[in-house]
Amino acid sequence: MTLAIFFGCTFIAFGPALGLFLFTIARDPLRIIILIAGAFFWLASMLLSALIWFITVKASNPQDELLQKGLLIFGVMFSVLLQEAFRFLYYKLLR
Repeated sequence: MTLAIFFGCTFIAFGPALGLFLFTIARDPLRIIILIAGAFFWLASMLLSALIWFITVKASNPQDELLQKGLLIFGVMFSVLLQEAFRFLYYKLLR
């Protein structure tokens, strides 16, 4: 029974994404390369933003809760801006 529930929940969760992939992207090899490159750019931006946030947290005072909250907000805002910058760079690369 647990195996049937596992596969049922998996197909419900990933079925629409798998269907979109199979019907729109999987037929063209160039689109698969573009999809993988886009995922790489997203992962690179997340790695860079996590590294910068980690350095700022370690360089600050861990006892100051207000500063840590501010650094968390800074990390989120910087991550969003960095992702948008990487998205623009990826667009420029494709163009």
